[in-house]
Amino acid sequence: MMLKIMGAWMLLALLTLVGEWHGRCYGCLQEERIGLLEIQSLIDPDGFSLRDWVDSSNCCEWPGIKCDNTTRRVIQLSLRGARDFRLGDWVLNASLFQPFKELQSLDLGDTGLVGCMENEGFEVLSSKLRKLDLSGNRFNDKSILSCFDWAFHPRVFGSISQWVDSWIRFQGPVIKVEKAGEPSLTGFSSLKSLDLSDNGLTAGSGGFNDLSSRLKKLENLDLGWNHCNDSIFPSLTVFSSLKSLDLSGNQLTRSGFEIISSHLWKLESLDLSRNQLTGSITSWCELKNLKQLDLSGNNLAGSLPDYLGNLSSLQL
Repeated sequence: MMLKIMGAWMLLALLTLVGEWHGRCYGCLQEERIGLLEIQSLIDPDGFSLRDWVDSSNCCEWPGIKCDNTTRRVIQLSLRGARDFRLGDWVLNASLFQPFKELQSLDLGDTGLVGCMENEGFEVLSSKLRKLDLSGNRFNDKSILSCFDWAFHPRVFGSISQWVDSWIRFQGPVIKVEKAGEPSLTGFSSLKSLDLSDNGLTAGSGGFNDLSSRLKKLENLDLGWNHCNDSIFPSLTVFSSLKSLDLSGNQLTRSGFEIISSHLWKLESLDLSRNQLTGSITSWCELKNLKQLDLSGNNLAGSLPDYLGNLSSLQL
């Protein structure tokens, strides 16, 4: 009897070792491997950009993929420039990324994105997502909302029967739903970094106000090389956690800069280069944490104001 028990344990140990060996050889979990190959077939059907994504190889070593060393879960996924441009505009179904339960970073730059399918925006992504790169696409102020429209998503509200116990109230442009014993829904609370540079955003419309109110915990925001003018500044007031803000290559003048100083006091990096700034430098004396300030490529004049000397963290 004892020999049989020992034999069973040895067999179990052997199977465990085989499983671990198989995992190391083929990398990410089977569910995620299937998901990656599905993405490949959708955005690169001829196997040009993602030709190294081969089913028999270690998917954790595929270009653009990084896995957690312990769980073998995909934590970083970059599809930058990988989509065949001949496919035209891309209306994203973000449920493609649902297999990646621990995804922390997603790069969809230069993929021809113009918006998201209804109820299939980024609200379906991993709750661990920290970084999202949407640069170099074709979003405008309205279409970007289709990818962040969590307010009426069925996964947020649940079944119809749950509505009976819910009550709805309005707070600004965003609808909040609260249920007894449950916290208010905030949406995208884990997102720390968002890159929307090089799109078609003006960011001065009510649509961008809606977006900004849903991303209150952002620390890094890149809106460089869009079509933003001074009307963007009121939309920035909710980003009180921002540490880095890039507004380079837009159409900013001077009006509204006081909002940056009075509301974004955690800023450490501010890029206002390649705009239409004229005259003297506007006061930003409240930005005590500012370390990097880029004002190049403008038409500023006059001497440097004395208050810059009070920005003790500023690196010259």
